[in-house]
Amino acid sequence: MKAGASPLRRALVPVAVFLLGQAGLLASATAWAETPAAVGTRWLVVGASEATPGGIAKRARALTAAGAGDGLLLSTADCFDPRPVFAWAAEVASDFEPARAALVRLRQHVPDAFIKRCNVRAGSLLALGLPAVHPSIADVPADAVNWSDADRVSAVRVLGAGLNLVLQRYRATLPDDPLEGRRTRLLLVRPGAAPRPLVEDCAGLASAVAGHGWLALACDSEQAADHVLHTVHAFSDSGERVAEVARCRAPRLSADDLLLCQSESVDATGKLKLTPRSSKLARR
Repeated sequence: MKAGASPLRRALVPVAVFLLGQAGLLASATAWAETPAAVGTRWLVVGASEATPGGIAKRARALTAAGAGDGLLLSTADCFDPRPVFAWAAEVASDFEPARAALVRLRQHVPDAFIKRCNVRAGSLLALGLPAVHPSIADVPADAVNWSDADRVSAVRVLGAGLNLVLQRYRATLPDDPLEGRRTRLLLVRPGAAPRPLVEDCAGLASAVAGHGWLALACDSEQAADHVLHTVHAFSDSGERVAEVARCRAPRLSADDLLLCQSESVDATGKLKLTPRSSKLARR
């Protein structure tokens, strides 16, 4: 990475950039006022940055192959950056001193690596310690027609009560796949627990609700005439699968352990009909 060439270096405001040069630290590690929507300050030991998710995935793969470690692929939007880019961080530290030690190690592989101070956005992937870009995104062909940059970046939806739903966008390796491997895996993230896979591929997440000890998701599943039909997946709030309802949308959860949704049907004229449907949920 040539000096001055990194998009992150160009995008960072002066108070957010910390470089450890030959003359020592060029900016102090003094405290700053945190935004109310932040969860705290982290120190990012940055070895690469790119404007696109595909670009950073390829850079990260090269760095890992060179012995720089696995690192974390992140978006600086999670740091409230007004002009966010994607970055590969060898370490995300809660304190400055561990970050400085990690910087010394990283500079053995990336001479112009640097430290960025990040005020982490609450409810973000960085706050959860999860990557914004899956490593498999490096395998998406440059001429893929079914992929946009949005298809290459993961996202998180806060459900409340400590539950977070992560939309992990990745590339599956399948022969003759009309979607060119484009997939979205749904993960449940709870405090103190490892992410738990819920749905291996949710082509389009139409809705997600949580409450009364349950979680329900509606995913696009098929096309009928001009209408997209859905499948509702229901889980306990620990991620245990309890029900699956085909051709239903708009799930709701009741206090008496009922899964409510709108059953979908399309008649011969192509008209969509919605009918209330309920299912009793029971833990297995």
